[in-house]
This record gives sequence, structure tokens and C-alpha cells, in this order.
Amino acid sequence: MELLVFFDMLGGCGYNSPLMSGRDDRLPLQVDPFRMAELGREFEGTIELRLLKRLVPLLRSDSGTLKVNLDFGIDVAGVKFMHGLATGELLLECQRCMGKMILPLHIEFRLALMRDERQIETLAEEYEPLLIEAVPIYIADVIEDEALLAVPQIPKHEEGECAVTIAAAPDKLLEPEKDVEQKPNPFAVLAKLKKEH
Repeated sequence: MELLVFFDMLGGCGYNSPLMSGRDDRLPLQVDPFRMAELGREFEGTIELRLLKRLVPLLRSDSGTLKVNLDFGIDVAGVKFMHGLATGELLLECQRCMGKMILPLHIEFRLALMRDERQIETLAEEYEPLLIEAVPIYIADVIEDEALLAVPQIPKHEEGECAVTIAAAPDKLLEPEKDVEQKPNPFAVLAKLKKEH
């Protein structure tokens, strides 16, 4: 991502500089996830929405933040993992009424840290694979990937919340109107005559 590329151009291991947080376990900008798993590290902090460049074009406004909690570890099977929770709100545009639409986010993910695609075949169902080709990785990239999956392809208000109530009209056109007086079927008279003879 643009905002992250310039951060550590000198090589070596990445800085653990915070995005936004005053805690000792502040959310780092980039990490070596395998090392963090070995150490069992936990982090908490926030990420500004405006920094998530792939997500921003889908938003009506890029103001606001996502609160992020991450913990790294190794399970009993020896799988190194990253467990995360990201919460916040996204301001989208309803594609039905073109008005503002708030999408509450509560994203929980459990990623298995992998260096080789072949490891995916033996992965337990509780994990999604995170294939890591180089370290350090950028935390914001991982959170942005999860947020993009949570945004609906066609954002629309829930029924009753949308300013456009006629949205369901095309479906209604397929149904006969109950209040319209039914005209007599001219063939019904012929059918009745046939029965009488």
C-alpha cells in the first residue's frame, strides 16, 4: 500500500511503530508474524480508514477508524496463527436510494501463517490460510483484506430503512392485483355450453 511502502526501506526486520495507540502493546505497522507467533504477542490499536487505499473507493466517506485486536500464537498441532478482531463502521452508499448507509463491522478471523501453498491441504477447518511470501507483513493489508470481504457487492438498506419504497415494484408487477375487478373469460361461456349438451 502507498502509505506503507516508504516506512522501512533499509531492509532488515520491520519496525514496531504504532499506527495509533498509547498502549504498551500498541498495534505495529508491520511485523514478522512467525516471530510474533513464537513469542505469543498481542496487540491493540486503531487503523484510520483513509489509509486503506483499496477500501476507500467503496466508501462514501473515509473518515473514521477501525479498532483492531490481534494475538499471535502456536496451537497444539504446531500451527502458527494470527487471530484478529476488527470493529467499526463504514459509511457506504445505498445502491437503491443513493443515500447514506452505515455498515457496522465486526470482523473476526483466524489465519494460519504459511510459507508454502502445500500446507493448505492439511489445514484445520477453523483456519483460513495466510500465505506469506516475505516478511515483514503490513498489518493494515491484512485488516483491509478482511474488511473488503465484509462489504456487500451491492450495498442496500434493509427493508423499511430505505428512502425508495418502490424498490420492490418490479416483483409486484408479476403478481395479479387483488383490487382490480376480474373480467369474465369469454371462453368460460363456451365451456358451460359444452357441459350442458
